[in-house]
Amino acid sequence: MIWFITLIFLVLSLTISFALGDANYGAYVLFVCLFGLIIFYLIREQGVIKFRLTWMHGYMLLFIGACYLSTINAIEPSVALSRSFDIVKIFFMLIILYMCYQDKTSVDTLLKIGMWTGYIVCFYTVYFYGLDYFITVLSSSARIANDALNANTVGLLGANAIVMTLYYMLYDRPRWWNIIALPTLGILAATGSRKALVFVVVGTVLLFVFKSLRSANVVNSIAKIIGSLLALTIIGIAVLQLPMFSEVLDRMSSMVDAFSGTGGDSSTIIRLALVDIGWDLFYQSPMTGVGVNNPSVLTYFLYGKENYYLHNNYIELLAGTGIIGLLAYYSMYVYIAYNLIRYRNFHSNEYVMVLILFLSQIVMDMGMVSYESKSTYFYMMMFYLEMQLIRKGRKNEAQQVM
Repeated sequence: MIWFITLIFLVLSLTISFALGDANYGAYVLFVCLFGLIIFYLIREQGVIKFRLTWMHGYMLLFIGACYLSTINAIEPSVALSRSFDIVKIFFMLIILYMCYQDKTSVDTLLKIGMWTGYIVCFYTVYFYGLDYFITVLSSSARIANDALNANTVGLLGANAIVMTLYYMLYDRPRWWNIIALPTLGILAATGSRKALVFVVVGTVLLFVFKSLRSANVVNSIAKIIGSLLALTIIGIAVLQLPMFSEVLDRMSSMVDAFSGTGGDSSTIIRLALVDIGWDLFYQSPMTGVGVNNPSVLTYFLYGKENYYLHNNYIELLAGTGIIGLLAYYSMYVYIAYNLIRYRNFHSNEYVMVLILFLSQIVMDMGMVSYESKSTYFYMMMFYLEMQLIRKGRKNEAQQVM
């Protein structure tokens, strides 16, 4: 039940805003889910609450403090206060989730929750728009609208699910449900998300590379890596020739043109402009920022769109919360990265998958704003738990040697 409710909570946290239409009781539904987690946690632990504060909670509190500090020079203090309180609510969500999974000896359950969340959201999006709409989009080389969840978000969720499915196929064994990745690839193409396509390609390559590195013979490892890369290149080129990928490939080409100064599509040009806006806001208040979530106040004035972020988590935090907020938020990632490198174990299947997801989060934050998403902190918890497990395992090995 804890596994099931966590899955439902993550799915609803992503979809409830458009699933309920004009209804405004979404927050209460999510609260009921968290309350259900507490009830089943108490049943499982026979009424005993095992509450532990960790470095993860400490870094989260630092970030909350930075968010409230940003209200000092905020363009609209009420906007900053509202978003700060949202982060406080996410902090309490994180406490409940961590209590439920803190004593697990594996993060496999969390990986599967993340994978199925991606699949459910992708197929619910198809249901929301209608299958005919998706077929029309794919056949016309267009991309889905943002009437429901943002197209890039749907694409990234689908990409996560596809890569994790491939992980289970390679590192465990193929199962009948793995075939669900094929229609999800079509959904990903319909989103036109460049980030999602890059993650599928890079994630797939890394899975094969890490798998090949396990060979005790260096020559065999190199041969396997070369063979895998050649096979993946041939398969990748063949798949990308399908008409449904023409839109995302055109967008990739336009992005390259924009960065090279020879052209570019409107989306890339706007994103580059948003980065410039972020730097301008940062210079106004370098230490504490102009208020968390306040860049959206200026972008609304310029573009007439509500909640229009800067499409870059680093720039968004730097502009909104200043150097203090950026360091407070990413200090958690630095702490996790340090321990993942120090206690690395490429022979652990889960370590490989978690490392790929961790690296993808760091890179993808350059093209998306993620600090306000509940699913971001779910993955942060997964990274932290995996770090704890490999560190504990390494220390136990050291004690046995002594």
